[in-house]
Amino acid sequence: MPKVYENAESVETIAERLLPTYHSELATARMKYIFVDKASMKNGKPVLGKVRKITGASEFLLEKDFLVEIALDRWNDLAPVQREALVDHLLERCFGEEDEETAEMKWKLREPDVQEFATILRRHGAWNDDLVALLSVAQSIRVDARVQEVVDGETEEVTLS
Repeated sequence: MPKVYENAESVETIAERLLPTYHSELATARMKYIFVDKASMKNGKPVLGKVRKITGASEFLLEKDFLVEIALDRWNDLAPVQREALVDHLLERCFGEEDEETAEMKWKLREPDVQEFATILRRHGAWNDDLVALLSVAQSIRVDARVQEVVDGETEEVTLS
């Protein structure tokens, strides 16, 4: 069955609130926010959302730089704080660099700071600088009850892209 897409005004509302405070470098980026009816799966886990850099003919036709896609079936199950974190995560993947010759923004995607397996972290600890930095941040934050349920395994794990 084909995927069904629709505009995601609620995602855009959250993004517009986050952009000036946390993502000001994206002020001139042209963003499109959409829902897809059902989450895709990656390695057996649902993908809550993904972001794409739009290029070529698609950029010409859409007049957008980035496409932020959220799985509506999973969005509906998220608490407001989780929705905001998901949108923030996806916006963090987007960035721009000014071209020194033309002064135009060159839009790009970045990967998260850390990619590691829980088993490796458990066996070897914070074995590199990225993990040390992540653990330092993790130890300094308060974990609310909903997030604690996810950490404790009482709620399904989700995948971000």
